[in-house]
Amino acid sequence: MTKAKIITIILLGLLIGCTLSSDKNKDTIETRDTTTDTTADDDSAVDSETGNDDDSAVDSETGDTETGNDDDSAVDSGTEGSLIHGGNPTDVTWTDCNQWPGSHPCDFSLVDQYGDTFTLYDNYDTVIVLDFSTMWCSVCKNIAPDVQTHQDTYGSQGFLWVTVLIEDAAGNDPDEADIQEWVTTYGMVDSPVLIGNRADFVDLTGMTGYPISAWPTFVVIDREMVLYNGLNGWNEAVILSWIEDVL
Repeated sequence: MTKAKIITIILLGLLIGCTLSSDKNKDTIETRDTTTDTTADDDSAVDSETGNDDDSAVDSETGDTETGNDDDSAVDSGTEGSLIHGGNPTDVTWTDCNQWPGSHPCDFSLVDQYGDTFTLYDNYDTVIVLDFSTMWCSVCKNIAPDVQTHQDTYGSQGFLWVTVLIEDAAGNDPDEADIQEWVTTYGMVDSPVLIGNRADFVDLTGMTGYPISAWPTFVVIDREMVLYNGLNGWNEAVILSWIEDVL
């Protein structure tokens, strides 16, 4: 082989080596570029998911909307009313009811001065006076100022004085405005005042209503949800003695 051919072969080898080296370097850079792009994508994912989106979710759920305003509103509405009755439903073991002493009175539900529903059987283990009054009755109006005093005296012993307004001042069924007027005038705070009516509560047979023949009429119910005694008219000493008998 001549000297010129040897030199040519060497030069070709160097050129091929330079080309391979250049291609190898190019592959490495492209790989690094891909890694860089992936890192950029990860950063973007972190920003959108844990940065803005999660922060927004935290704000809407625990900040203003759900636990802030809504829960506070729920607590505010009806709180006073819910504290003055209910919460201990009767375990009903009887099949019959009537409104005579010694019997279980029939259950009923009426709206009170706070807009809550008073249900008789939700007040088991509570001594209850049902005071059936009308807004036109002079004796009823004379008794009403002392109702909150009686509630204050016995309330801590598990007692409720419950006024059921049967008629308004004109002899019609009372409404919400009427019971608000009654509680405002006579200062009932934690003594329930309910919107009643004659059709559902007056029955001289005592079967579908109470044997009311005078205003006011009072009924005392003991802790076992048994009607202890009742009185047409008013005798403070008698009513208070009945309350103390069953407390």
